[in-house]
This record gives sequence, C-alpha cells and structure tokens, in this order.
Amino acid sequence: MCIICIELEKSLISPLEARRNLSEMAFDLDLNHFFEVEEKIEEVLNEKQFISLLNGDDTVETCTSCQCDPCDCDWGSHE
Repeated sequence: MCIICIELEKSLISPLEARRNLSEMAFDLDLNHFFEVEEKIEEVLNEKQFISLLNGDDTVETCTSCQCDPCDCDWGSHE
C-alpha cells in the first residue's frame, strides 16, 4: 500500500491533497494502483458529500474546484 492510500485512510490528508500527491507520483506507480488510488479519493469525496446530506447541511454547497465541504483549496472565493 502506498503512502497516499495510508494517509487518505487515516484522514491525515484531504482528497485534494491526495489528488495532488497522486499527480506527483503518477509516473512511479503502476497503472492499476493509480486507478485504485483515484477510486479511493472519489470514495472519500462521496462519503463527505453523503455525511453532509445526512447532517442537513443543505445550505452549504461543495466547492466547485475541490468538491469538498468545507473547501480545501486556497484560490479565490468559494461559494
């Protein structure tokens, strides 16, 4: 298991950070594991959105850049 997977599972990094790290390591990973990591990132994002819906946070929209709530990126306004 790679460090991105471990940190993502332990919630030590956000999905956005995991995606950035994955892009940096893309050429060092085999293609199958690359897709596995991308799938794990999507699962975490979907889980965050689902929890947000369960909590009734319907007034807060996810960021259009990082798809996280609260926003994980630092660019511009995040409406």
